[in-house]
Amino acid sequence: MQNIKLLIGMLLGTVIVVTIIAIAFSQKTSAPIEMKRLVGDERHATGSATPKVTLVEFSDFQCPACRAAQPLVEQLITQYGEQLRFIYRNFPLIAIHKNSQAAALAAETAGSVNKYWEYHNILFERQQEWSEKSAEEAESIFIAYGTLLGIPPELMKTSLSSKTFEQQIQNDVKDGTALGVSATPTFYVNSQKTSVQDLEQTIANLLK
Repeated sequence: MQNIKLLIGMLLGTVIVVTIIAIAFSQKTSAPIEMKRLVGDERHATGSATPKVTLVEFSDFQCPACRAAQPLVEQLITQYGEQLRFIYRNFPLIAIHKNSQAAALAAETAGSVNKYWEYHNILFERQQEWSEKSAEEAESIFIAYGTLLGIPPELMKTSLSSKTFEQQIQNDVKDGTALGVSATPTFYVNSQKTSVQDLEQTIANLLK
């Protein structure tokens, strides 16, 4: 009988300890993050310079879930206009998405001639055209997208081959990793990590 009581006591103690750890971990991961760390240098931002709400996305151009989230992001940008600032940060999952790094490099190249958002949109809209191509085929497609936007083919080709903007991408990845980002898309609303499903309601609540 004594042994049974002792066993029950040990089990209850273990459950309590695990529960406390789980609560502490949950609080730690959901706590607001310092905005300066989250937004980085804001290289790719659209919307108000003095917004009521800042939406940050860590994303991968080859990620199907990121593509699926884009219509909602575009809707929010249009719907809230000057009340919202949207910041896009690169987080290519190169272990599973073979062309994600090159896509990010191409977008950065477009950004160097003030065509970032146009190129960003094309990459998501036409993701299926390039996502499963070989590296060489994908590069040709990226150069063609640039040409559509008036970006000289040689500029895009040289930038992709020399990885001109790789450091900018790595800075985003480094910041995301330090913040605990491990999957895409990962969203933050005013420094609070927020699921895709809760984005619209969270922003609406903040703007009431």
